[in-house]
Amino acid sequence: MDGAGDTCRVSSARLSTSSSIWRNSMHDVFSRSSIDEDDEEALKWAAVEKLPTYLRLTRGILAEEGGKAREIDIINLGLIEKRNLLERLVKIAEEDNERFLLKLKERIDRYWFFKLQFHLSF
Repeated sequence: MDGAGDTCRVSSARLSTSSSIWRNSMHDVFSRSSIDEDDEEALKWAAVEKLPTYLRLTRGILAEEGGKAREIDIINLGLIEKRNLLERLVKIAEEDNERFLLKLKERIDRYWFFKLQFHLSF
């Protein structure tokens, strides 16, 4: 009887191991590219940080629409690149400002609701 229990445990262990191999390999296929891209961008930023102070102020990393990051020289940007960079910065500022104002409004609404409850209870 004990032999049958051992056989059952071994076969179930074999099944669980093989299924976990498939799950892990499928997960790794999609995560590797993003990890590699993050590592590449981190290496580019590390290279920019090692530059002398003046060069560090004039260089940056710009993420393009395809998700690819490239090093740029801010002083030597073309007219179109400058316009695109400014539009992107303004867009980010507007989104951040809108998010901040919505959070502030929610916080004020919660405070007034709490204050109203407090006054009604006394």
